[in-house]
Amino acid sequence: MSDRPETAPPESAIPAPSRGGAFVRDSAAIALGQYVARVMLLARGWGAAIALGPSGYGTLSFLNLILDYGSYAGFGALEGLDLRLPGAVGTGDRATARRLMAGAWAIIAAGGVAFALVVAMALSDSPRESILPDTRLGLAMLVAVMLQLVFKYLAAALRSHGRFRAVSAGQSTQAVLGAGSGLVLVWWFGLWGLVLGWIAGTLVALARMRLACREAPLIPAHARTGASLVRLGFPIFAFYGASLVLRSVDRLALVRYGDAAGLGMYGVAVMAAGLVLFIPESVAYVLFPRIAAAHHGAIDRARVRADVLRAQRGLAILMPVGVCLAMIWAGPMMEWLLPDYFPAIRPLRWLAAGALTLSAATIPSYFLLACGRQKSLLALGVFAAATNAVVVFSVAARHPQPSAVAAAASVGYLLFALVILARAAVEFHDRLAVRASFVLASLSPALFGIGLAYAVTRVVTGLGWAALCAGSVVFLAGYFPLAFAMSRGLGMRTLMRDTLASR
Repeated sequence: MSDRPETAPPESAIPAPSRGGAFVRDSAAIALGQYVARVMLLARGWGAAIALGPSGYGTLSFLNLILDYGSYAGFGALEGLDLRLPGAVGTGDRATARRLMAGAWAIIAAGGVAFALVVAMALSDSPRESILPDTRLGLAMLVAVMLQLVFKYLAAALRSHGRFRAVSAGQSTQAVLGAGSGLVLVWWFGLWGLVLGWIAGTLVALARMRLACREAPLIPAHARTGASLVRLGFPIFAFYGASLVLRSVDRLALVRYGDAAGLGMYGVAVMAAGLVLFIPESVAYVLFPRIAAAHHGAIDRARVRADVLRAQRGLAILMPVGVCLAMIWAGPMMEWLLPDYFPAIRPLRWLAAGALTLSAATIPSYFLLACGRQKSLLALGVFAAATNAVVVFSVAARHPQPSAVAAAASVGYLLFALVILARAAVEFHDRLAVRASFVLASLSPALFGIGLAYAVTRVVTGLGWAALCAGSVVFLAGYFPLAFAMSRGLGMRTLMRDTLASR
């Protein structure tokens, strides 16, 4: 309910950055799958918000928290698999690859069962009826958690074999069937329709992904190998966990201090603002196996590093355009599509701005994780996430309103981005001035775009559609000179030429 067959390449194939066009196609395949998923989830969220009302949507947000945290029940085995499996596949060592997958699955399955037991006991011992009126819904969500763990395991195996389109097809299938059926069933069965529809869609997606990855064993085995993957991947897992806390502590604070209606308002803002991160995550999703393989000497390190820096710079320039225009249009669109949730417009803009700054750190964090810099990155990530949690909970305890919590969360996003970018700059560049330039180039387009969008919004709010269109033109005219100056030397023409030539 919150966030993946075609003919597969040979087992020895590994994603290689030999041509710009192949990189673009892989990134586009993942992005397409994720955006089909996000569009369907957005449509389902819109329907659910109308059908359930703010209180019911608040319960849905709480259920999604169970799914989000349950997806991390592998304790690092999945992340260790991401690091080790591409190398085994790249060298054609099928026996090692199968042992790695079976070991990872043994740990993931055990972790999922442990998570389900802990959550089931917590729900039965101290239910919060204002947030979760029917405990059985939480238990049903635990079934979705177990299926999502299988989904993530197969997706990791497919990525390591270079089958990005199969991952995209799985994402699309899960979203179209799971979210689509939920969108229909919610009107008759409420929250139960959403949960059961998602489970059904996930089952179909798993069947399709299994056909594309028969190499992945589904019987747990080689627990010692799995334990070694946990040791290898735990720093990455802990960093991802810190990122999850960063992006969910605001909702946890509202669960603690707010009510279902406030959580529902906030959930609508999270749903819309969450779209910001999927383009950089799609690109990083493709880059990660390449970076890991380059780190182990399987492919050219210099070319991968160049791909990372070019992707980072290009996204830093392009992302503010769509996000800031959406911030300008968010008010009238919310009033038109979800009039009962119009108070969510302020937290939505805060969260969108925060997510835009956070997106600048997505690719650098993946690069550092895949290059073995997990421990230092983990320390920084835990510090930023813990600081953000203290700030958000302190604000929520005094002012448990969605707008105040969203403002606090967006400050945490910026802090997180700053510490990650500063660490990545050390890895990318030798000179202090160049490092500072890297951090500035990564964040300045977002910060400039946010400021310009807020200024335009204050002027055009309430003046009608013509004023909104004029404000959008003013924003583009103001942002274009910065984008043009920063895009010089990026090599976009070469990238497009390679893409077309590779078709």
